[in-house]
Order: sequence, then structure tokens, then C-alpha cells
Amino acid sequence: MKILITLLGIGGGGAEKVLVDLLKYWKHHYNTNTSQKNIGGGVDIKNDVDLFLIEQNPQDTYYQWCKDNLHQVFTFPHIYGKIRFLNKMWKQKIYKNPQLINRFIPQKYDINIGFLEGISTIFISQKEGGKKIGYIHTSLNEAKKYRRDKRELEAYLRLDCIICVSHFVKKSLLDIYPELKNKLIEVIYNPIDRDNILKKAQEKLPIKKEKFTFLQVGRLTKEKGLQTLLEANEILQKRGLEFELWLVGKGDRYEKKLKTQFAKSLENVKFLGFQDNPYTYMNSCDCLILASHYEGCPLVLLEASTLKKAIIASDIPTNLELLGNNFSELHGFFKCLDSSNLAKLMEDVLTNNNIQSQLAMLAFKHSQSFSIQVYENKIQTLLSTLEF
Repeated sequence: MKILITLLGIGGGGAEKVLVDLLKYWKHHYNTNTSQKNIGGGVDIKNDVDLFLIEQNPQDTYYQWCKDNLHQVFTFPHIYGKIRFLNKMWKQKIYKNPQLINRFIPQKYDINIGFLEGISTIFISQKEGGKKIGYIHTSLNEAKKYRRDKRELEAYLRLDCIICVSHFVKKSLLDIYPELKNKLIEVIYNPIDRDNILKKAQEKLPIKKEKFTFLQVGRLTKEKGLQTLLEANEILQKRGLEFELWLVGKGDRYEKKLKTQFAKSLENVKFLGFQDNPYTYMNSCDCLILASHYEGCPLVLLEASTLKKAIIASDIPTNLELLGNNFSELHGFFKCLDSSNLAKLMEDVLTNNNIQSQLAMLAFKHSQSFSIQVYENKIQTLLSTLEF
């Protein structure tokens, strides 16, 4: 079974990590179940999986792994060599004519997957032959600010199936594109590779931990709620509470803005940049915070839950969906964008060991439903129903 996967790039984002975890699972499962050479018995990714990157960058986090383990990693031809402005014009022409994908990729595949919303799905929807699947990892309402995109809608209508990473993401999709109500839309939560997380969590922490530590992991962008978090940190600093705040994630421009805005209250804050192994930081922290304005299916919540960490999260629909009503009763959620409310919850966890341990154990119970094995079984069942 030949599979084509299309992505904008293969950097260190959550969607890209989900894909690589699935590919690793398929590889391992195939190698240990060679009598079942199909989706259910794993996939021979070295011979049967091609990755088409719309923007190919060898420096991307997962690029080399994909290059070493997949059949082929490729992109559009750069017909003008190193002449940047001509190549830019060339790419714009391609973007406006996504059916050109059949000229660049003439071979036929059994399965064509656009693993990210937007341009990846628009291109894959034009691919001739085989079944076409689109993946949506975010709330389109928030991401697009409720603006409809005609090309995107037409792409979704051409797909055989759409996978949404949460029920909230599915609702958001149908809110903005009600024309898709009769499409096959499946909700499959992002998985966590528990064994890999536990193994990496035991690696030595590269920095020294000296105090109670809060941690947020994710890109340094506005929608991740970092301003709210740093405002809450400022409130607690003024109250004389002692703790550290670690921020793991990349975003040079926004980091510079935050450092300027909060210059007087960052003595306890460490900007740690992107980390290949965030799990050792999760394992060492006392409480994970997710202050996002919106999320599709935040892996970081599930990963921290696996490590039995207390969690404080914004009360956005996806966080509520993943962590459940009981978590709300323990006051693990704060009102999104409300720094005073967040500061109160942080103080409660910081000063009350009982609250910290209750939040940790409740989150751990929820994490059991998101294993990579459960995820792969759902993917297998879906592909079987499409009758390739």
C-alpha cells in the first residue's frame, strides 16, 4: 500500500510530532509483525511512504529522521537554482494552481494524506488516484478569524475523509463550513507515546532547578497566552512569592517583545528556547501551565499528564474536553485571558501540596485514553472503512 503525505514543512510543531510518532509506530510494528504487511500490521515506511514538503528545509527538526527512514522526501523543483525572486514567483504560480501537483508527482498512491489544514490539504485534494484524507489540527474559527476560504472549502469537499483532532475542532470546522455536514468527518485525538516520554523524562536536566517551578511548553506566539502568564507572574512577584517560571519554545520576535514589556519582572523567568527533549523539563517542574487562547488538541497537556504533573490550563473548549469536568471542580482551569484568575490558581498550587497532588493524579487518569496504540487502531479502522 503506497502512501503519500503532504506537509508545509517538517519542523518541531505538534502536528509534525504526531506524524513522526505514527511513522515510528508503523515502522516498529511492521518490523515485529512482518506477516501482516498492511495498515493493521504496520507499514513498511522505507518502501511505501513518501513525504512531500511544500517548503523543504533540511534544518527542520524531523527532516533528517524522515530522510533516513522514509522511501522519499521531496519538494517542488527549484527550476531557477539560487535565484530567489524567480523561485518565489515560481512558487506563487504553483500555489495558485494546485492541480500542478500531478505534474510534479505523476505516480499514483493508494492513500493521499494532507496532514495539516490549509495549503497541504488544498494540494492533496487535487491529487489524482487513490483516496484523499485531510487533517485538521486547529480551530479554524479562531485561526482564520471566522473568514471563509473558497479554495479550502472546495478542497475539503473533494476529500474522502476529514480527520479532526478533537470534537471542538470538528465543531469549528462545521461552523465555518456547514457545507461539509454530510462528509465523513472522524474525531481522532492526538496520541502520546508513553514509553518514549517516560524514557526521555529520565535524561539529565540541562539546567539547575532551585525553586518551585511552573513550566509552559509551546511556540512563543500571542495565541499561546504568554502575556497573560507573564502578567500573572508579575502579580505573584509583587506578593513576594518565590518560584521560577520556565518557558520552553521558540519565537524570537515575540520573545523580544515580551522581554521589553515585562523587563522589570523577569528575574525568575527562564526563556529556554526550543528543546529536542522537553520531557526532562516537564518531569522536573512542579506544575505545567497552558495559557493558550485556543488549541486543537494540545499534546503538552497529555504529555504532562503522563508524567503525573499538576496542570493549570485556560478554560478553552479543547482543554475542557481533554481534562474533563472533574478537573474543573478542582479549579484546574482559569478564565482565558484573566491574569488575576491565573495568578490565584498558581498561588493555590504553589502554597498547597494537597491541591498540587490532586490535580496531578486526576490528570494522570485522563492520560490513559490517549496512547499511540489506541490512536493507531482508530487510524486502521478508518482506513479499512474507506475500502481502498
